[in-house]
Amino acid sequence: MKTNKPRKIISLSYAILPCILFGQTTVLNEIKVQENKEIKTNSIDVNLAKTEQNQANSFFDLFENNSSTDTGGGAKNAQRIYIRGLESSNFNISLDGAKQGKNMFQHRGNELGVNPDLLKVVNIKTSPDASKGGALGGSINMTTKDAQDFVKGDKNYGAIFKVGYNTNAEQKLGNATAYQVFNEHLGTYITIGGVNSKNYENGAGNKVLATGYKDRDYLFKLSLLDVKDNDLRTTISQNENSGIYQWGRAGSDVGLATDPTLLEKIIMTTTNYALNHNYNPNNLINLETNLNFSEVKIDRETNHKEYKNDAFGLKIQNHFDFDIAKSQNRVSVGAELQKEDGKGSFDPHNLDKAITKYSPVKSQNQALFIQNRTSIGSLGIDYGLRFDDYEFETGFGKASDDTFSPNIGLDYEITSNSLIYANYGQSSRMNGIIPFTWMTQIKKDTKYSSKLDAEKSKRYEVGYKYDKNSLLLSDDYLVFNANLFKTEIKDLIIAKATNGGSGEGGRTLVDIFNSSSEFESKGYELKLSYSYDIFSTSLGYTKIKTNTINDDSGLVAGVDESITLRRVGAYDSENFIWNIGIEPINNLVLDYTLNAVSGINDPLIRSGYTTHNINAKYQVLKNLTLFATINNLTNKDYGKHTTLDRMGEYRHEMGRDYRVALKYEF
Repeated sequence: MKTNKPRKIISLSYAILPCILFGQTTVLNEIKVQENKEIKTNSIDVNLAKTEQNQANSFFDLFENNSSTDTGGGAKNAQRIYIRGLESSNFNISLDGAKQGKNMFQHRGNELGVNPDLLKVVNIKTSPDASKGGALGGSINMTTKDAQDFVKGDKNYGAIFKVGYNTNAEQKLGNATAYQVFNEHLGTYITIGGVNSKNYENGAGNKVLATGYKDRDYLFKLSLLDVKDNDLRTTISQNENSGIYQWGRAGSDVGLATDPTLLEKIIMTTTNYALNHNYNPNNLINLETNLNFSEVKIDRETNHKEYKNDAFGLKIQNHFDFDIAKSQNRVSVGAELQKEDGKGSFDPHNLDKAITKYSPVKSQNQALFIQNRTSIGSLGIDYGLRFDDYEFETGFGKASDDTFSPNIGLDYEITSNSLIYANYGQSSRMNGIIPFTWMTQIKKDTKYSSKLDAEKSKRYEVGYKYDKNSLLLSDDYLVFNANLFKTEIKDLIIAKATNGGSGEGGRTLVDIFNSSSEFESKGYELKLSYSYDIFSTSLGYTKIKTNTINDDSGLVAGVDESITLRRVGAYDSENFIWNIGIEPINNLVLDYTLNAVSGINDPLIRSGYTTHNINAKYQVLKNLTLFATINNLTNKDYGKHTTLDRMGEYRHEMGRDYRVALKYEF
C-alpha cells in the first residue's frame, strides 16, 4: 500500500470526487477531503456519497456502477453480488464484525441486508489477509456510522427523515434516524427504514413476475469513544425482506415463472448483534476484540415451514507498532472462533419420503493468525500466516480438516507519485456453498463417499498505480491503476441428490463431496479518475475470463445448474464504465454514468447492453436536500449475464425508472 505525501485540503462537492479512488474511505456528511490519507492498492472503492446521490436503497445497490462488481438475479430474493467474477459466497462479508452465514436456499445467497445511508465505510479488499477467515476471493467489511458522525457544529442531538418514490415499480421508501450525543464520549442512535415495491417493468414494457417485495431495516448503535484509551461500540441490526416468491425451480430467476400458482409468501430475516472493543494505550498495545452473533430466519408463511441458521463469532487481535533500524513494522497477532448451526422444517420431496431423514447442519472453525507489515524506505512488505482447524457435521457424519494459509505482498514506490505492487496468498473454508436448507434432507443410513477436505483458494495480483496532484492545473488530481489478477479455487464442497442433481428441486442428498473440477477467474482492470474544482470524471474497464463448471447440468430439463454461475462465480465478462460529475452552481450536483457490457457466446449466448443513468442532488435549504435520478434513461431491455438461463429465458432488468427523494435534518 502507499501513503500519499501531505497535501493541502481541497474543498470539493461529493459529486466531483473520483468514482474510483482505490481504497479511499468515504465518510458521509463530510465535505472536505484530506488528500494525505492512505491510498490502498489492493481494494475496490465504494463511494458512499455517490451511492446516496444515486438513491441506493439496498446492499446490492452499493455494487452498481463499478466495472469490478456486478449483481445478478433481477428479483430481490435471487440477487447475488459478484466481484472480479466471484460470487459473494466466496467472500468474508461482515457488518460491524458480524459475519454472514451460509447460502439460504436455491435462489438466495448470503448477503447482509443494510440501509446504505447508515454506512460509514465499505472496504472491499482483494489482497489476501490472514486475519480474514473464509475469504476465498477477498473480503467485504462494512462499518456503520457512530452517533458522533451525525453531529454538525455544536448540536449534539437531532433527527433525519428521508422519503422517496420510484416510478417503475411504484416503489415507496422512507427512513427515520434519531441520534443523541450525551457528552464528549457517549453517543447513540436508532433508525427505522422501509421499502415497498411492486413488480417492476422491464424495458419491453412487461411486468416481471415475483419481483415485488417489502424491506424493513432496523438499527440501534451505542458508541463510547476515547475513554482512557478505550473505544466500545455495540450494534444491533435487522433486515427483513418479504415477497411473493417461488421457493424452488428456475421460476424465481428466469423471466417467466413456470407456474405462477407455485408462488408463495417468503419472509427472510437477518439479525446481527456485534460488540467491538479497542484498547490502545501505546504503540505495543492496540487490542481489538469483536464478539458477534447473526441469525438468518426463513419463513415460508404460505406453506408453514421455517428454517434458521445461527452464526457465532469471537475474534481477538493485537497490533504491535514499532521501528527497528530503518524499518517501520506492524505485527498483528490474533485468534478467531466461528460456529454455525442450521436447522429447519423436515420437508422431503414426495419421491424421497421413504428414504429421507432430517439432520441439522453444524460447523466450527478455530484459527490462529499473524499478519505483518514492514516498510523499509520505498519498499513495503505484507506477509502473514493463518492456521484453521475445521469441523463440519451433517446427517452423513462428522468431517474435519486443518489448513495453513500463507500470504505475501510487495509494493515499491518508484517515484513519489507511482508504485508497483504484487501479492500472493492462500485461503480456505469448510462450510461450503451448499444452501443450508438443502443439507437438512439426507438419505438414511448413508455416509460421505470419501474424506471431506476444506475448500482452498490461491490468489495472485500484480499492478501499477500512479497518482498526481497539480498535474495539468493547480490543485487538480489524477489517479491511474492497472492490474492483472487471478483466483483459483479447488476442492469445492458440492452435493449429489437422488435425481443426480445437486439438491435443486428439493431432492434428498445422497452425498456431499469435494469436486474434482477447479474454478478459475482471471483478468485485468484499468481505472482512471481525474478531478478539478467543480468537475470530475472517471473511467473503469474490467475484463474477466472464467472457466465454466457444469457438474450437474442437464439433469433438470432446460436448466443449466452450473455451480459456476450460481454460487461460485460468473461467466466471462467485459465491462466499461464512464462517470462524469459537475457542480454548476452552489449546492447543485449533476452526475452521469454510462455502463457498457459486451455480449457473451459461451456457454450461453446473450447480447451486450449499454445503459445510461443521470442524477442530481440539490440542497434546497440548509437542512433540506432533494435527490432526483433517472436510471436506464433509454429504457433498454436487457438481462444481466449473471442471471440464470432456462431454455433461452432469463429475467430482464428494470426499464426506465424515475426516482425522487427528500432528506430533512434537524
